[in-house]
Amino acid sequence: MSIGYQPKCCEYHPYGTHDSYNSRYLLEEFFGGGLFMIIATAGHVDHGKTSLVKALTGTNTDRLPEEKKRGLTIDIGFAYLQASSGQRLAFIDVPGHEKFIRNMIAGVGMVDIAILVVAADDGPMPQTLEHIAILQLMAVRNIVAVISKIDLVESDRVTEVGESVDELLQIAGFESATRFCLTTSDQAAITLLQDHIVQLAASQPARHQQGYFRMAIDRRFTLDGSGTVVTGTVVGGGISKGDNVTLVSDSSDHGKAARVRSIHAQSAESESANIGQRCALNLSGDLSRSMLSRGDWLTTHSNAQCVSVIDVVLSPALFVEIHRNNSRKPKQGSVSSALFTLRHWTSAHLHLGTADIPCRIALLDADELKPGQQGLARLICDKRFSAVHGDRFVLRDQSARKTIAGGRVLDPYPPKRGRSKPKRLQILHALDAHSPDDALNALLELTPTAVRLDHFARRLDLNSTELDALANRLKLVTHRVGAEVWGIKRERSASLQETIVSALNEFHDNNPGALGADTVRISKLCPVSIEMDVLEYHLDLLIADKQVVRNAMVYRLVGREATLSDSDQKQWALVQKQLLAASLTPPRVTELATVLESSVDDTLQFLNHCVSHGKLYKVTENRYFLPQTLRALASIAITLSASDTLTVRDFRDQSGVGRNLVVELLEYFDRCRFTLRIGDRRTTLNKSEDNF
Repeated sequence: MSIGYQPKCCEYHPYGTHDSYNSRYLLEEFFGGGLFMIIATAGHVDHGKTSLVKALTGTNTDRLPEEKKRGLTIDIGFAYLQASSGQRLAFIDVPGHEKFIRNMIAGVGMVDIAILVVAADDGPMPQTLEHIAILQLMAVRNIVAVISKIDLVESDRVTEVGESVDELLQIAGFESATRFCLTTSDQAAITLLQDHIVQLAASQPARHQQGYFRMAIDRRFTLDGSGTVVTGTVVGGGISKGDNVTLVSDSSDHGKAARVRSIHAQSAESESANIGQRCALNLSGDLSRSMLSRGDWLTTHSNAQCVSVIDVVLSPALFVEIHRNNSRKPKQGSVSSALFTLRHWTSAHLHLGTADIPCRIALLDADELKPGQQGLARLICDKRFSAVHGDRFVLRDQSARKTIAGGRVLDPYPPKRGRSKPKRLQILHALDAHSPDDALNALLELTPTAVRLDHFARRLDLNSTELDALANRLKLVTHRVGAEVWGIKRERSASLQETIVSALNEFHDNNPGALGADTVRISKLCPVSIEMDVLEYHLDLLIADKQVVRNAMVYRLVGREATLSDSDQKQWALVQKQLLAASLTPPRVTELATVLESSVDDTLQFLNHCVSHGKLYKVTENRYFLPQTLRALASIAITLSASDTLTVRDFRDQSGVGRNLVVELLEYFDRCRFTLRIGDRRTTLNKSEDNF
């Protein structure tokens, strides 16, 4: 298989600063478009990673002047390889020195294949083990081992180092790793390695483009004539030229937006960039270079939130330290790993995306975790950051010297209380699934009723189209209440309706004189706990199916009517006459008591009896409304809502009702979920006044 190369040389700004090297060459050299595979190098400092990438691609990834001067990689470097098949591969050269390990962690966030480089003269070294541990914790499943500098040692030493590397990779679960022994000057060996990498990349499944666009910023700079440019790897969704992006940051600039003026890809502008691709975004709008920092995120989700507490599944690192004997001769060196036990409330540094955040580890289902074990935990962090379900992370110790654990985000929006309760642990185990479908299915099995789909979508960063498609695949019954979206399995929905009918039958049997039961009473009679929104939705289904009738605030089964006694009918005629005469402002209870020639307490008892028979609505403690009166007032609310003028003042002016009563009436509409208050205004959630 022949490989086509596109080598370029880099130019550097005379000042030599991190963000000020020549921007034209930065754009052309370091950002690829349409890249389906990302390949990272890993290994100890000075073991030949950069030289190997140069031999494979023709590009020297040491781009900073200080990297050239010191002869080691400080920040992440990038190079590209174009296969004759048309496949484009991105090589990330990550730092090996322990002082720059956090840049290495940022580089493996979206890696498909890793090349572990071990020098034959040194053998496995401290960063070798730590890099293997990080690759294992970040779920990089494809490893190619390269024993470099074999021309510096005898063949026995090459065999010894190769066997040692094989053993370490097997311990980490990389049993299928392929090993190459070579020098970078051996073109035949390099060609064999190229062919193997291309074939391995071709066998990898494409990433599923899911959720909103998300990109962790690793660089930002200003380009003369264009403005602010940010770079990073797309870890979710996709972006197109002209889209709006929002900054997710712990700073005061959180939430500010900008438009994507252009996208740079593979030495030329591109119309879009997708998950797994390196890209540079030229931004226009409110975001300036000074507002952006390494560790911040850009997303197309306009309401994305920062978090400081996340629930995760994690495992301790398999390797933490390496011990060698005192001999300086490589052949006599021996390697062993020091294991680390992770304990509750350990201090650590969280590395997620390009962020480095101090945190505490609260173990949820164990007192300690040992290598090879997996457990649930809550990370309590010192500052806010962006995270969604499925994000991979690494934890380093309090001094940021050793990698101690890593894992995956399960819930970026956990509840404040009950973090270790059995029900909460069951939910986290359900979220620890391979796909959104599996996770939602598991959550549905945990609840006897419905699941808040909007909460689920927020955890997984799903957009509305993806959520609707997920609900359709699982054949869910869904309903919306304002911003809330509920989902329930069809068979469970049918069973829940049967449960409600049974509860109403029980109520009628025990209360033959009552018209019906309100939702609170029905909920208490049901053998399972039902969320009020879910109960009301299923009552509406039963009404549509002509099994249930709603009168005022109570529900009854069809055929289970109750009537007033003759004496009550006479009193009702007097009350009804007074209420009809009062139009939209019914008299107070004390006034009705005078008409009935009864005490206030007896009058209240009678009025509440009328409420239970569906003849009245109790809106306030001292005012009761006829259904037709509420329908007239609801119609006014619908008219005002249509013109976005549903305020206390406008409703008062339109209805002629006094201000104090208007306030109480609109609050009653809110409680009935007929209206929703947003600041000083309201909107009607249900467009029918027939609710009353």
